[in-house]
Amino acid sequence: MHVDVEALSDSAVVAAALRQLRPLGRARAVGRDEVMVRAGEPVTEVFLVQSGRFIGFAPLDSGVEVPVDEVMHGCLLGLPGLFTDGLHPFTVRAVAAGEVAAIDGGLLRERAEKDAELALLLVALLSVRLRECIGAAGEMKLRTVRQRTAAYLLRLAPRGRSGPVEVRLPMPKKLLAAHLGMTQQSFSRVLRTLRAAGVTVRGRLATIADPPGLSALATAEDAE
Repeated sequence: MHVDVEALSDSAVVAAALRQLRPLGRARAVGRDEVMVRAGEPVTEVFLVQSGRFIGFAPLDSGVEVPVDEVMHGCLLGLPGLFTDGLHPFTVRAVAAGEVAAIDGGLLRERAEKDAELALLLVALLSVRLRECIGAAGEMKLRTVRQRTAAYLLRLAPRGRSGPVEVRLPMPKKLLAAHLGMTQQSFSRVLRTLRAAGVTVRGRLATIADPPGLSALATAEDAE
């Protein structure tokens, strides 16, 4: 079936990729805290995310790995490395259990070389991820830590809810703080300031009493 990639929205690109790529792989359950790939290792398989939540960690020269990217449904782990130097650029760890489709890297390259439409779809999928990364970088630069935290909590909540909602933090607070660009101490202080906006956090569970009000805070332009 012909797919006009240029006419697709980001969500439609992901849906088209899921339809075409899922049959090439085998289903695999992933447990929480499981390491999917390690930075610097050869890309022998790529993993199409069906469900769950994953964090990409960038290795520093000091040996420390910093959380830089959060990926979920529709992401193809390992795709950038497969078509560049053949090595995984990031370590990717599951922070919530889920399922992936494991696809042989050589098979995917072979199919893409023979099928221009599939190759274009893979490029479109990379473009979606690039725009997501650019958007995340823009948030880090333009939003305060309080706004970023509020926006992140809202992304965990079901859309369209106006009444109180409870969400589960998908990763430990120390890791989440680093992902949002702050120290764990700063993150704790931000959560305390959000109590006035109706946010309470107990362990890994967060209650948002007023989602519309928190959304207004997340998009406000006032300084922290």
